[in-house]
Amino acid sequence: MHLTIRPDALFLFGLFMYLRVMKRWILVALALSFTLLSWAQSQSEWASRAYTYMEQDSLVQAESCFLRAVEAAPANKQSAMLLANLGTVQRRRGKVHEAIESYTQALEYSPLDVSILMNRAMAYMTLGNDDKAYIDLCNVLDKQTTHAEALYYRAFIYTNRREYAAARTDYKRLLTLQPDHENGLLGLALLDQREGRLQAAELQLTVLVERHPDNVTYLQARANVLIERHLYDLALLDLEGAIALQPTDAYLYVARSELYLKMKRRSAARADLDRAVALGIPRVSLNELYKQCE
Repeated sequence: MHLTIRPDALFLFGLFMYLRVMKRWILVALALSFTLLSWAQSQSEWASRAYTYMEQDSLVQAESCFLRAVEAAPANKQSAMLLANLGTVQRRRGKVHEAIESYTQALEYSPLDVSILMNRAMAYMTLGNDDKAYIDLCNVLDKQTTHAEALYYRAFIYTNRREYAAARTDYKRLLTLQPDHENGLLGLALLDQREGRLQAAELQLTVLVERHPDNVTYLQARANVLIERHLYDLALLDLEGAIALQPTDAYLYVARSELYLKMKRRSAARADLDRAVALGIPRVSLNELYKQCE
């Protein structure tokens, strides 16, 4: 017997099957939505804990929470910020290699982010990897030509590479943007010293010393320039001023001892070496200077 199926029955059967399939997809979609919502909530909770620990300077706990926040939703658009903060915590803990890895992952979510690039550049410089730091700094300056710190650190790298013309260009640009940028002024003075422009270096350092008479770094830097200019008495005044400010700095006594030797004051030089040893410098490392005191 031939079975005849009515069209309306076919329609109802098709509708029934369609609704069954759609029901499954709706359930899957709802489950996925709830999962994503759960991930987002979990990430938010871990991130909140991480920031709290970070503010409390509890870096071990902060790092752990940032890791959990990233793991909670690794494809979330907030991952770049979380990874960048994770990198900062790792840097503060001295885990510089891990910090670089975190910054690199953050840049995958947010390419050419100026803040993340600067942080990674600083981490590279901590490891002495100036070449990679240079690339990040150039990328920062390509995007933000007036970024003062990027100009300063790139000038610093140029100076170390003995690319003095490029270093001077960056220092000049920096000081045009921020005439009172102290690191820029010091860097330019030290660049002048390297290039033998000793009088210019002295004048630049004198400006810094006058602004900050209690800054030992500026006093010692000017003393070094004055020594190169054979102005030993003036250099001695700066070193004495530095020692008065930091009487427990052993290396200042070594510096003054070397100056005393140039001035043929051997007994004074030896006394300073003895003081440096008493403050913790191994005597064996000063043997050559002791010999000159004989």
